[in-house]
Amino acid sequence: MKLDLYQLRTFFTVAQTLNYTEASRKLYVTQSAVSHSVKKLQRTAGDDLFSKAGGKLALTEAGRILYKACETVFYELDRAEESIGKSKNKELGVIRLGSTVEFGTTLLVKYLKGFMAGNPGIHLDFYFSHELLKPLVNDEIDMAIDCREHHAEGLERRTLFREEYAVIASAEFVRKNGIKAPADLARCRVLSLDKAGGWWGNFLNALPAGDRPEFRDVTEMNHIRGIVNAAMESIGVGFVPKYCVLKELRAKTLVNVFPQLKLLEDHFYVYQKTGKASLARHKSLAEYLLNIRSTQLSRA
Repeated sequence: MKLDLYQLRTFFTVAQTLNYTEASRKLYVTQSAVSHSVKKLQRTAGDDLFSKAGGKLALTEAGRILYKACETVFYELDRAEESIGKSKNKELGVIRLGSTVEFGTTLLVKYLKGFMAGNPGIHLDFYFSHELLKPLVNDEIDMAIDCREHHAEGLERRTLFREEYAVIASAEFVRKNGIKAPADLARCRVLSLDKAGGWWGNFLNALPAGDRPEFRDVTEMNHIRGIVNAAMESIGVGFVPKYCVLKELRAKTLVNVFPQLKLLEDHFYVYQKTGKASLARHKSLAEYLLNIRSTQLSRA
């Protein structure tokens, strides 16, 4: 088989997105050009590379084999391009870094200021979202920082730091509602990312079963910053990552309602595809990120 590199790139992009329209957008060509290129590659390969059922595109067995080969080829070409650029003192390339919204916009961009200043040959682009696995698997982003555990073939994960939480409210709200113990939250308005109060799991599960309050008045907000602002306005009591409210706690516009409680913690992880992990620019950024400590985040 004589496989055309352009056709392989087109196939690889369609295989990542499983959508001809999205692939055409990423390749800056028409959808018909994408379709034509894939058809020519299938004729050369002598087999169908995609199947379609229920309106959804999927890789065939032949398609999966070729996709794995494309991953190796294009990642190696990326590595060669990086090495050539490095030898001529040119830019190492671009890294598209994904992160959860609140962490990324509040602290990550500030923390990475030093990396960007010290590595002018590496260009960073940012992507903030609560859904990071699909963009990472589809190569829409190169690395992702997330507090959720993801498991996917060819994906590697490294632990960054522990995520601490705090129950927050205004001093006025605490005083008005007489909040002294977790059980008192049963008669207060609770601010949560979900109506069922599952967002509060790390607080509730840190308490003995008999001491867990049953939330009767839950106001759902789909953004942590909304919870923080609502708590400052004495609308309710919230549960948020502690790094989100360090400034407010210092300024005493919010109080940590139960500072004595040892709440359950999560971990932040950095994810990247194994095939990209050996790129020099990826190694540099990963090493910088692995030095994140809660004290540094506090300063940021």
